[in-house]
Amino acid sequence: PRRSSRQASEHFPAIGGARKVTSSESQSNLANADKVRDDRRDGRVLVLLTGGTMAMKPNARGSLEPRKGYLAEQMRLMPELRERRMPAYEVVEYTPLLDSADMVPADWCRMATDIAAAHEHYDGFVIIMGTDTMAYVASALSFMLEGLRKPVVLTGSMVPFAESYSDARRNLVMALIFANAGGRVPEVVIFFGDRLLRGNRTTKMDALALGAYDSPNFPPLAKVGVALNARYDLALAPDVASPKCHAFVAMDTQILVLRMVPGFDDAALLRCLEADRLRAVVLELYGTGTAPARREGLLDALRTARKHGVLVVATSQCARGGVVLATYEVGRKLEEAGVIAAGDLTTEAAATKLAYLFGRYPGDVDKVRELVSVSLRGELSHPDVYLRPFFEDRSLTGDGARISRSNSMTAPPVPEGPAKHRSFAAPDPAPDPSP
Repeated sequence: PRRSSRQASEHFPAIGGARKVTSSESQSNLANADKVRDDRRDGRVLVLLTGGTMAMKPNARGSLEPRKGYLAEQMRLMPELRERRMPAYEVVEYTPLLDSADMVPADWCRMATDIAAAHEHYDGFVIIMGTDTMAYVASALSFMLEGLRKPVVLTGSMVPFAESYSDARRNLVMALIFANAGGRVPEVVIFFGDRLLRGNRTTKMDALALGAYDSPNFPPLAKVGVALNARYDLALAPDVASPKCHAFVAMDTQILVLRMVPGFDDAALLRCLEADRLRAVVLELYGTGTAPARREGLLDALRTARKHGVLVVATSQCARGGVVLATYEVGRKLEEAGVIAAGDLTTEAAATKLAYLFGRYPGDVDKVRELVSVSLRGELSHPDVYLRPFFEDRSLTGDGARISRSNSMTAPPVPEGPAKHRSFAAPDPAPDPSP
């Protein structure tokens, strides 16, 4: 049975620089004859309001800007949040409220620390933030929250509550529902539009669409329509190895991201790679990991990076598929120069994973090199998932259809087909992931 956290507010330590602004028990909530007391709800969710469009309101000049207490006002007027099936919640507002473009790793650490401190007192967590760097935050938190056993759902909106056609209302309601999913989704996820996506598989694909996010190389954990089409069998297993949730905050963010373009200056790349204190470079290459390897200047720069102990990790500029350097001879030359293939890691996941690994294993470049290509939080697929030959060796994947969840490389995408539909009120238990 799920642990009830109804008395969480009495035990949750105060968050520095933040304040509780509303809850499901607020006396100023919309009057409702069917109001349900918190102690009769199934679960309690902590909402961390960090900023973003959802918390913005037009100023006197017509420009959107964060407004203290505004989201709390809107939540008090939402009858959906009074329903018995919805979890109890508390909203803690950060000060100052930030545009996500202003967020830095210190803000990631703050969120991770607050979640770890409250982990045993709530059934799940929602982070409301801006959309521009949400994929970076979700990826970072997936590594930083060690021993996580409860859902952490990031969400926001493309249109503020102040507009009549806002997407904020549904994103918020669904984030609360999934945050109360308990052990079925014990990982960091993003809910946006109509899909629940693994956080470290997600990237922002559209600057204007309401469904701004996609997970190009891993299927959604859930799709929302008239019914809930859930694939909780693809979710990570709870991290039971750690006795409690811990926030790892010693991130080493001396990471550089460079995108390969035709005709770039090899000397400029060399100067970047020789920079003091640089730990790693994420190099966005073409296709499955190609670059102009006939240019000795590029190869010399990469060899210099290796001599200086700087890791060069290759991701693909393509949204789908992954890097396998040995596919082409030009890629093999890069591999011989010390470049590490990042598989189908997103750039967001690659950069934050490197920051985590260099912080976790300071000075041990070989250990970091080894773990880059190992899936730690479901962020990486086995190469067989996206680079299968026409005539398969079925022994590579057992039955040739899927990779077991016990494999750290996680499950490959599954074809569309009939999936179990689950009621929000009485969800089915998670399927047994064993073959």
